[in-house]
Amino acid sequence: MESNRLNRALIRILGLGWAAFAIAVLAIRIVFAAPDITLLVDRSYCEPTQWNQVVAEYERLYEQSQRGQINLQAVIFFSDLGEEKAASLPTPVTFRDLKTYGKSNPDRQAALEAAYPQSRLLTCQP
Repeated sequence: MESNRLNRALIRILGLGWAAFAIAVLAIRIVFAAPDITLLVDRSYCEPTQWNQVVAEYERLYEQSQRGQINLQAVIFFSDLGEEKAASLPTPVTFRDLKTYGKSNPDRQAALEAAYPQSRLLTCQP
């Protein structure tokens, strides 16, 4: 009889301990979650040296994503000729090989920034 009571107490203590551990893990995950970011990439034509600066910034953000410091939700390329959402996160090598085309489109850029408030714009400096 005494051992049954001890077994129930032990099971209750272990159950409460595991429940507290699960709650702590969820709380830490919510509080310290990596920010979600959508990258808006202006692919309008620019000089190769300027595009290399955009590539370097993308490489930095890609590395942060790989380390879990940020969460790159999507990469959206746009110019005056249209917009395209990447099916998956491009590697820095793939990104470097992209060609720029078309002209800048401030209206499309403003619409995308409004649609994606947690976004980061990558563009060539004028």
